[in-house]
Amino acid sequence: MSTLSPSSNSARSLPEPSEGPATRTLLRGGRIVSMDPAVGDLVGDLLIEDGRIAAVGTDLEIAEGSAEVIDASRHILVPGFIDSHRHLYQSLLRGMATDWSLSQYFTTMFSVLGPNMEPEHLALGTSLGAYDALDSGVTAVYDYSHNQTSPDHTDEAVRALLDSGIRSVFGYGGTLAQHLELLSPPFKSTPSNEAEIRRVRSQYFSSDSGLVTMGFAVRGPDNATMDVVRADLALGRELGLRINTHIGMGVLDIADRPHVTRLHKEGLLGDDLIFGHCNFLTEEEFRLMADAGVSASVTPEDEAGMGHGWPPIVQLLRAGIRPNIGIDTCMAVGGDPFTAMRFALAVPRGLANQRSMEEDSANPWQLNVSARDVLEFATIEGARALGMESVTGSLTPGKQADIVMIRTDHISMAPVLDPVASIVHHASRQTVDTVFVAGKAVKRDGELLGVDIADLTGRAADAAAALLEKAGISPGWAPMPPEGDH
Repeated sequence: MSTLSPSSNSARSLPEPSEGPATRTLLRGGRIVSMDPAVGDLVGDLLIEDGRIAAVGTDLEIAEGSAEVIDASRHILVPGFIDSHRHLYQSLLRGMATDWSLSQYFTTMFSVLGPNMEPEHLALGTSLGAYDALDSGVTAVYDYSHNQTSPDHTDEAVRALLDSGIRSVFGYGGTLAQHLELLSPPFKSTPSNEAEIRRVRSQYFSSDSGLVTMGFAVRGPDNATMDVVRADLALGRELGLRINTHIGMGVLDIADRPHVTRLHKEGLLGDDLIFGHCNFLTEEEFRLMADAGVSASVTPEDEAGMGHGWPPIVQLLRAGIRPNIGIDTCMAVGGDPFTAMRFALAVPRGLANQRSMEEDSANPWQLNVSARDVLEFATIEGARALGMESVTGSLTPGKQADIVMIRTDHISMAPVLDPVASIVHHASRQTVDTVFVAGKAVKRDGELLGVDIADLTGRAADAAAALLEKAGISPGWAPMPPEGDH
């Protein structure tokens, strides 16, 4: 059970704001779940100054009128959630893939829907996805954007991210046509567009200090030939990009296994890599990942529902890798981190219970994954995966103020006996009252700020309908299996 204890910062006066246009906000009397062992969990105050967390403690004293004071006494304060693997642009097609298998998804996304998407579709989908994430308390996301059919597609997706106010890594992912190549003979790989990747890096992301930075969503050894894999990793590392890839998914495992071993033998593993899914990797491959500092992103609802394979949470933990959590595709699943955390808790517990009943005819005495574990996966571990652990992921003084205020007086939450359990098991986007990104409120009193939701959703509905008409399909449609398959 979580315990609430005072911080070492308690009962002290804070320095007056520095000269200049400083902005200060004091969150007073909240139940703070810091995700930083040095700070701990406490009932107390949090001071935001110039976009950063200036102090955390009990009864922080400030001069009257020197800060906006927000009553947080009916709230839990928690670091903003971090999604390490989401295709934001696919939010435009929300619900289309709910009843699709993974094979049906790839067939339709790569060859039917993706090729018909215009730059406007990427902009609208990315905007929808970003605001959806912010509304549910996700303050940082790795946007795995893999439909860069033209420079205009890329430019519109980047613009939408920049306009949204979410902290993000724009993962340049190439075109869906490139992913389609290894789903049918003769299994070739078109090299990535190096000139375009360099243009995007130079034009939009010459600095890595902005709220939106650049990453590289490479195809990886599951669905690209090794000459392309080598070239992609070399380019990404030359440009200093955080590299994300799908690996270890059954449907994409076309060539010989094990791919992680192959990357290891060629000296290609490194702590700049995020491996998504990892469902069919071996214990030895997990060990190699751990030794090299590779991060693992699990998307538990999506993986369990679409047939990637069981989320390998226990295997990762056994290898010494603390995973992080992503949503993956909102075409199939919802976009809130609370559901993802609950799946990340329920799946390993369910698998352990099944094994115990089969092997010992008894339920396990002790559960193998805790609520605090999955809250760490969704916060500080996500920050580590994105290379942002010094910036966000915990309520640590000095870090940027990415903070979520969750109501404790909502009927679904009260009474809050253990804040960590309440966040993971009972919270929802309806209980997310206020969200700060770098100290700026992007949601306040339950309402998103800086966006005309009615206009955005109206334009998105019209664009989605036109896209489906262009592709020649309708809601509820699913592809038929290839001839000879049953």
